Amino acid sequence: MAASSISPTRRVPWGLVWTALAIFLAALDQTVVITVLPEVASSLNLSVDQALQQGIWVITGYLLGYTVALPLLGRVADVYGHRRLFFISLLIFAAGSIGCAMSGQITTLVAWRIVQAIGGGAVLPIGLAIAMEEVAERNRATALGVIGAAGEAGGVLGPAYGGLISRIRIGDIPGWHWVFWLNLPLIALLMVGLYRTLPRRAGVGGRVDYIGGGLLGLSLTALTVALARSLGSLAVDPALAQAGVDQFAVDWTSPQTLALLGVTVGAFIGFIWWERRTPQPLINLSAFKIPAFSAANLTNLLVGMALIVGMVNIPFLVGTVLLRDALAGGLMLIRMTAMIPIGAVLGGLLMRRISGRTVAALGMIITALGYGLLGFWPADVGEIRATVDLVLTGLGFGLVIPPLSAAAIGAVDRGSMGTAAGLLNALRMVGITLGVSALASWSLTRRISLLATIDFTQATADGTLAAQLANAELQVYHSTFFAAAAICLLALVPILWLPRERAAVDAPLIA
Repeated sequence: MAASSISPTRRVPWGLVWTALAIFLAALDQTVVITVLPEVASSLNLSVDQALQQGIWVITGYLLGYTVALPLLGRVADVYGHRRLFFISLLIFAAGSIGCAMSGQITTLVAWRIVQAIGGGAVLPIGLAIAMEEVAERNRATALGVIGAAGEAGGVLGPAYGGLISRIRIGDIPGWHWVFWLNLPLIALLMVGLYRTLPRRAGVGGRVDYIGGGLLGLSLTALTVALARSLGSLAVDPALAQAGVDQFAVDWTSPQTLALLGVTVGAFIGFIWWERRTPQPLINLSAFKIPAFSAANLTNLLVGMALIVGMVNIPFLVGTVLLRDALAGGLMLIRMTAMIPIGAVLGGLLMRRISGRTVAALGMIITALGYGLLGFWPADVGEIRATVDLVLTGLGFGLVIPPLSAAAIGAVDRGSMGTAAGLLNALRMVGITLGVSALASWSLTRRISLLATIDFTQATADGTLAAQLANAELQVYHSTFFAAAAICLLALVPILWLPRERAAVDAPLIA
């Protein structure tokens, strides 16, 4: 081969870079409000009870909008063009950011967070479809790893970013407003970059199944609200426990919760019925006959359920058992979450050498091992041991991202890539929602059984009550970590149906 035929330079795929940055920003706003919620509550004159009952919807509202938007807007992008809908989604995200920044009441803030999430929720599936469409086949595994890493990194850095930006003080504007105002110049910069680098491609045409999208959205909305209503306490207040106060009420049987669950089931049945009869469905149910497609979606559901266990319980364990402050809990958690984007990039690279099935299985085994090790933590766990165990847990979660994305999106034609990506990520969010509720119920059952073994009168008299309560809490956390490990091992079953083939060619992403 002539030397002149080999390019001495590598071209940076700027379209993919700008796409990843947009996904990073949307993911950033999922968690950016966590650290500013106390300031939001103070600024909006909320009482402590109002902050706990209503403030959490600032986070849950974004989760709700994000989940509902994923499948429908993925299909809209397939029909009308990924590039066009990417821009529209960013504009919706910007409008939601403006509304959030100008909110003077908690209800309007939650409403605008949902609008913001609809735009942000569309960015991820469209971005994944763009990666599959614009990147050569030999580079797709790595590209999907980069996109997945961008989304995970945004979620990891969101709380720290929110805490930093909220310190801005200009005039009488509360600092938390700048968390949303600063989105506007960032979105403008992203749109310029995307406009210059993403090629124009027409959509596949056809119609959008808005009825199916509405039924699916209604089902997901009702499920999310029902599960949010059902959550009980995840940690013991020793003073209340000693006083015999029930801290563990899980509202499963109230008329409102049962009605919401009924709407969930009814709307989902209606969605299936409609999809089977409409000529151009939102989700072609025949795709689930493809083993790789079904396996990837089921695995991602289980991944979401396992992931939320660590996201919730690691900070709680640090606060209630290790008796450290919220900052220490966040720093402990970041040892796990920071490894997820690293694992996603590594997973894409590994798919050039070994099959996606093997990479996904390796990820779940590593995460199960990590959770298993967390289940043996003593009350005085050392920093080195904690770091190693959490790094393993996060690394495994990252490894599974590229093979699942490649299997689900690669199983459908170009006209369904956005829809497939949206469904895949919606199921992960559903898994997270189910996982939170299951975590509360599991913790409730285990905690009640352990507290029943404590003689509160005797323990108070001999001064061991605090130690016994802490030990009971630790055992509750251990049981949830073992449950998460079991979920990861269960995910190995659908992983068996992922493709055996590795990425087509060993080639760098920048070529």
